[in-house]
Amino acid sequence: MPLQDTPALLRALADSGVRFIVVGGVAAIAHGATTFTRDLDVLAPFERSNIACLLAALLPLHPRFALHPQHPSLDQSIDELATFKNLYLVTDLGRLDILGAIPNGTFAEMAPTAVEMEVAGVRCAILGLDELIASKEALGREKDKLSELELRAIRDRLRAPTLGAREDRDDS
Repeated sequence: MPLQDTPALLRALADSGVRFIVVGGVAAIAHGATTFTRDLDVLAPFERSNIACLLAALLPLHPRFALHPQHPSLDQSIDELATFKNLYLVTDLGRLDILGAIPNGTFAEMAPTAVEMEVAGVRCAILGLDELIASKEALGREKDKLSELELRAIRDRLRAPTLGAREDRDDS
């Protein structure tokens, strides 16, 4: 398996006009978590136009099915790929999981809650912190529980009043 080059994968998707929201470990890191991730997870609509952009981004990277024992090449048509629910791929730049939905919704449902951030030098949509926490909670895997706890702590810290900003201070 090739080394993971998440910045280059993000750049390839963004430069090809793929509509996506970063979810999973990379989204957690973007929000300030110290988690480790071995792949890039994105939420994307499996619509013909987006699949065409996805293929333009990925075909030069020799995408192969990650979960199939022989890792066959991705050679399906746009119409066939548009019927998929998820795509788990390994590319020359590493692992990329393209999800049609996460536990709390589809691309269309999550897009209004996404925040735009720069991740590894690429401006892209990141799943909002509350939605990311909800997704991790719904997944319920051990690694997601740990990430969820850290993300909740980050959210609590962001919502806490600033030190020294007391309204009841008497300056007289």
